Amino acid sequence: MTRAKRLQPVVQHTDDKEQRALREFAASQGLLESERARLAQLEAYRFEYLDKRQGRTAVYTPVELQEFNRFLRQLEQVIECQRDLIRQRERDLADKRRAWYATRADSKAIHKVVDRLQQQDDYEQERREQKTLDEFCQRKHRRL
Repeated sequence: MTRAKRLQPVVQHTDDKEQRALREFAASQGLLESERARLAQLEAYRFEYLDKRQGRTAVYTPVELQEFNRFLRQLEQVIECQRDLIRQRERDLADKRRAWYATRADSKAIHKVVDRLQQQDDYEQERREQKTLDEFCQRKHRRL
């Protein structure tokens, strides 16, 4: 078994590891996008709510005003929590990207080593074949 073939389990392991890291990165990216979409929905809801309120010309009672302000504060808290969550998801995504790049670099390095070993194995095989052919030709020439 050639040296390059002996390293195939290592190659397979690093490739699998890279693919797992890539899937985790993609999942993290999808999660971030869905959280951003949720934030956009919340902000649109806040804008719509404020817009409806400003469009009304009715007089509000103090209780209605308190309820409106309470609801608005709660909505702002939810929006701020969503922004915090997005910042966390962005950090997670950056971590996953770094992990993927690291595994990709490892995979490329092991592939480069295996390719170099395969080239050396091929060269040595050619040399052995050439030597065998030369010996065969010398024996044939001696017989004549």
